[in-house]
Amino acid sequence: MVVSDVVIQILSKLPPQSLLRFKSVCKSWYHLINHPKFVTKHLLDSFPHKHVLIKRALTNHSGKQELVFSILKFSLNGSVSIMDINLTFQEIDPLLELCGHSHGLVCLSDCDDAFLVNPMTRQFHKLPPSILIFRGCHHDDPDYYAAAAVTIGFGASCKSTFDMYHEGIFYWWGEGEPRISETDHIITFDMSEEIFGKVSLPESFDNKKHKIVLRVLNKSIVLFVYPYKSNETNIGTYETIIGTDETNIDIWEMEKDEFGVVSWSKLLTIDPPFGVEHPLLFVSCEELLMESSEGHVIMYNTATQLFKKLPIEGDVTYAKPHRFEAHDLFIESLLLVEERRDMINYDF
Repeated sequence: MVVSDVVIQILSKLPPQSLLRFKSVCKSWYHLINHPKFVTKHLLDSFPHKHVLIKRALTNHSGKQELVFSILKFSLNGSVSIMDINLTFQEIDPLLELCGHSHGLVCLSDCDDAFLVNPMTRQFHKLPPSILIFRGCHHDDPDYYAAAAVTIGFGASCKSTFDMYHEGIFYWWGEGEPRISETDHIITFDMSEEIFGKVSLPESFDNKKHKIVLRVLNKSIVLFVYPYKSNETNIGTYETIIGTDETNIDIWEMEKDEFGVVSWSKLLTIDPPFGVEHPLLFVSCEELLMESSEGHVIMYNTATQLFKKLPIEGDVTYAKPHRFEAHDLFIESLLLVEERRDMINYDF
């Protein structure tokens, strides 16, 4: 039976979870939904519909940690729908970092292992190990070499919430060199001109007292600057960071003049209630997702200054400072992580 163009148009507008169920309707629908041309059409039709993806770990009733993706869809009237996808992959550590996503595929890694995952189709594929080689020191042998991956992505950033691509330029964290009194900064790379640059941080930022997150708001780059809450180890400098009594979260907006000179202006200061600590990202001009110390996702409205707890919880036993990892512009897709026999497919 030939599938009509009208049916194809209708099916291409449906979410992946519906299409995966509809594959069992008949053979013609099964072959259509699996066809590469339909997968591509469905992806193109999905581009206007971008959502927020939150990755977290939960402990189930048997005491094992599960990898959970939550997809947040925001309507024009301000309401939000949340779809949770629990993935019980024994091969993937739920605590792996979400390094980025593209076309509905997510990259998870701890630098030793890296996986591509499609949360919608519940497929994953482990990537081959890195082939990067560096010269190491082993028993004073100058000819000793070893392979190691210290980061995933562009820029070699040790701060996973800081590297970002925006309007043709990639931004990532740059550590200052104490020997020449250089302060921490932002490194930029113009992809079209292939030019590196350096951007200073707001003067109020203190690496001994503050954390920092790079995000986008209204097509402008913004910085979340907020205080450390407890003793932690700074991965970049391997030193102990002492907590502070500060609570305010400052949001700075990047501005460029006609000559391209960058400056920062304080856009907003948030004084969150007790227990609300980490900003995640803006989901609209006025709404900001935040993380609480009790393991909840909080939505804050900057206009009304009201906080709303969303039904998204993370594992409070998770020792990492951020138990939630949030990314915007996520697209639902049917793309396969790899067309090979060893690809594992988890059915609904």
